[in-house]
Amino acid sequence: MNNNDSVPRSENTEQGSTEELQREAAVEPKRKEKPDKKKKKRNLWPLKAFFITLLLAAAVNTASELVLTDSQWWLATILTFVILLLGVVFDVIGTAATACDIGPFHAMASRKVRGGKMAVRLAQKRDIVSSVCCDIVGDICGIVSGVCGAALATEAIDGLGMSVTWNVVVKVLIYSVISTLTITFKAIGKNIAVKKANGIILGVAKMLSIFRKEG
Repeated sequence: MNNNDSVPRSENTEQGSTEELQREAAVEPKRKEKPDKKKKKRNLWPLKAFFITLLLAAAVNTASELVLTDSQWWLATILTFVILLLGVVFDVIGTAATACDIGPFHAMASRKVRGGKMAVRLAQKRDIVSSVCCDIVGDICGIVSGVCGAALATEAIDGLGMSVTWNVVVKVLIYSVISTLTITFKAIGKNIAVKKANGIILGVAKMLSIFRKEG
């Protein structure tokens, strides 16, 4: 009797294990399908960057035109260098954001160092920070500094009453000086940004933490 009873028990065990395998096989495709059902988030940053650039460019160009209208050559010179240096500063910040190491910032945030959490956010969103600082603000400052240079050249030419030939020479000279200074300062700034990336980002984070409390 014991031998006869062992046969159906083994068959039942095999049937049970087969049913379990079939259930698991039916459940696995459903599990794999779940991630596919999640909607992928759309990257709207290019569209945001377009409108931010449009508004900033319009605002900065309008302000520069208002300041430079009927202005003296010295005011145009000062405004040109201020905008030029502003573009260099933002270019340094954008470069430092791409070159910084996020590890030390996590340690600072855990120790509740001022600016630590903000620095982590900047490092995590380094692509956006670089785009805003280098592409948007940096390019706008470059364009506006060119506009200021044109106003400076016009003021210089009108004040000196030079001939057509000298007008061209003065314009080319002023444009060349502005372009050379912009490229030179940005090259120096990028070198500093790569070497002292963490210090620059931490400094920016501390300044931003004044206006926004760290959570």
